Amino acid sequence: MMADEKKGGVDTQAPGQQAPLYPGAPPYPGAPPYPQGQPPPQGAYGQAPPPYQPTTYVFTNTAGQQPAYVQHVAPGQVIHSGPVPNDYLAFAIITTICCFWPTGICAILKAVETRDLIARGDIARANDSSRKARMFSILTLCIGLFLVLGVIVYMIVLFTVLLPSWVGHGP
Repeated sequence: MMADEKKGGVDTQAPGQQAPLYPGAPPYPGAPPYPQGQPPPQGAYGQAPPPYQPTTYVFTNTAGQQPAYVQHVAPGQVIHSGPVPNDYLAFAIITTICCFWPTGICAILKAVETRDLIARGDIARANDSSRKARMFSILTLCIGLFLVLGVIVYMIVLFTVLLPSWVGHGP
């Protein structure tokens, strides 16, 4: 027996039988042949799948804007017509680099998630993810500004109050 006659370790044919060479042959021993002159049933080997039917979905934008229309043209392709949420990716990257990276990484992840949801056509979840990306970016900016202002106040106090008192008490 040849190796291609076995699938998953189980013999697909009885010993001594050959594979069917014509379309009317039964697919396995003991199966009735296709009726002569009639096509094989739907979904049989060699038949083309049914044509793809494009579908249009309407999503309500939770931001109070106009509804977004998403049309699936072919598998893997989506056409957006209407407003889509902003992903705030550039804002998230800049605040991560310049301000405070722990919350900035969360902002970047939410911004990328927004892009993925828009690509899939899930506008409602993309709006929610967009709001969270903006919130994390603004939080990152506020934390960064707070830290910078804290360092500035510390330096002013250090040089105007503490340093003169340390220098004035020399030996």
